[in-house]
Amino acid sequence: MLASKNTKILVSMPQKLSDEVTEFAKELNQNKSALINQALEFYFDHLDLQIAKKRSLEKNETISLSEIRKLSDEQI
Repeated sequence: MLASKNTKILVSMPQKLSDEVTEFAKELNQNKSALINQALEFYFDHLDLQIAKKRSLEKNETISLSEIRKLSDEQI
């Protein structure tokens, strides 16, 4: 992944989720931003795979790993 400028955003979440973020960050010795970044990257990778599978089934064709990566790069 290429280094990029960080952008600050403000998000709202349920208190329970916020508490979990805090606890996991402490347990993993990370700051909350790093933990949330990792979680979002993992989730977006999962979504990319779901989309690729859906498109593959719709077109009845396979999608190579390089094509999946290209699709992922286009969405950034």
